[in-house]
Amino acid sequence: MPEKVQFTPNKKEDAFATLIGHFGKWQFLVIVTVSLVKLSSAWVQMAIIFLTPNLVFWCKDFGDNSSRVGKNMTCYADCAEYGYDSAPFENTIITQWGLVCERTWMASFAQMVLQLGVLLGSVMFGFLSDRYGRKNAFLAAITSVIAVGFAVPFPSNYIAFAFLRFLLGVAASGTMVISFVIIMETVGIKYREICGCLFQIPFIMGHITIPIFAYYYRSWNTYSLAMAVPPLIYLGYFFVLSESPRWLVSVGKVEQASKIVSRAAEMNGLPAENVRETLKKMSEEIKEKSSAVKPNYSDLFKAGLLMKTVSSCTIWTIIGLTYFGFNQYISQTSKDPFITVATVGLIQAPAVFASVLLLKIFGRKTVCVTFFALGGLCVLALGVVPKIFWITLTLGCIGGSCVTIVCTSLHIYSSELFPTVVRNMGMGACSTSMRVGSMLAPFVSDLSKTVPWMPTVIVGLAPLFGALVCLLLPETKGLALPDSIEEVKNHDLERLNEAEL
Repeated sequence: MPEKVQFTPNKKEDAFATLIGHFGKWQFLVIVTVSLVKLSSAWVQMAIIFLTPNLVFWCKDFGDNSSRVGKNMTCYADCAEYGYDSAPFENTIITQWGLVCERTWMASFAQMVLQLGVLLGSVMFGFLSDRYGRKNAFLAAITSVIAVGFAVPFPSNYIAFAFLRFLLGVAASGTMVISFVIIMETVGIKYREICGCLFQIPFIMGHITIPIFAYYYRSWNTYSLAMAVPPLIYLGYFFVLSESPRWLVSVGKVEQASKIVSRAAEMNGLPAENVRETLKKMSEEIKEKSSAVKPNYSDLFKAGLLMKTVSSCTIWTIIGLTYFGFNQYISQTSKDPFITVATVGLIQAPAVFASVLLLKIFGRKTVCVTFFALGGLCVLALGVVPKIFWITLTLGCIGGSCVTIVCTSLHIYSSELFPTVVRNMGMGACSTSMRVGSMLAPFVSDLSKTVPWMPTVIVGLAPLFGALVCLLLPETKGLALPDSIEEVKNHDLERLNEAEL
């Protein structure tokens, strides 16, 4: 039997908790303020439903001075102008730029470029946040969301509109990736599950409330403008947001971290003694274990992180495909877009709250494996059960809830797998992978036009494969957040020794 390597568990998380507490007034204020960005994240990603709703079109002018009118939903090669019935909406981007017949793909393209922006933004802002700090990157992201949001309602042509949607995706992605990491680095181990799960609630609130904008603003540009106004409150971040003290310590900025931690300790009713000395010691330990070279994305594929990175990206790609696939199925159960979108959000809310308890009791790995498998089985069942409304709706709701639980859990799980020096890059890579999955979802759905059973098989088997991939990852429940890549290697070595014993 090989000799067991001695290893002392990481105690820096305990040191942070000793200084500022696992959860208190300071953490509460940080979480409540930062999580507000999730509202606009939902509005940005769900807006397409009311920008491109189903409508009826017909050819109203054949350009030959005749009085003939074309049939509804029929394309004509010699049609000079189409007419539209977009009720209950006044106008949409489809009526604005005639996105029917040979131009139909342009309506879907507007959403694709948004997701492409989210994909690229995840990578870009993940890097900027780890290199230049959470606060600076976050402020840049929310400023971009506000500026681009007010530009979206006023493009002169479709190309300008699509480009603005792309930029909006980039900016919104930055707020999503960075805000979650800030929260995970703010709370202690005891409250990481509940805070990570409840952080998703504002997104669901945005999901539920977006029909309100569409209901009262029936024109696509006034609808877009109305959604651009609430994010103005984000300008308050310039006055209230502080840098993540954990990141400051990881890059050696002890003086700045000491001021923030001292203020947090006082706010939480804890003594602020020996703060600087404790943080300085932590920073020195991190420096000793970390390379002098500044971290970059290549570090995610080095020894100690390679398996975690590849497995995490694979799982997030699958969750992107299945999450949007489930939501698309549920939303198709009603012809009323206002009720449908709100219902989809309401269905997901209980799943988020259930995630808190499940993660606390069973851990990250068990929850992800179990609900990945259950969600996949629900989708496969849809392909064989009778096409009765209440049966298909029930399976769809159960499957959607399972995927929501996995998605919520993965945000916490992935943030605990990567060390502080590359955590935002790791989360950015995961978010990028999810966008790849979400971009694949429409193409998988389109297979139903040629092979009706294929989408059900693909979207059903994908979560089952995801459950198998999850088995390759270690459990992180109750463990301190690693700060350096060396710590991750030591943790893996300890687990290997325990397995051999």
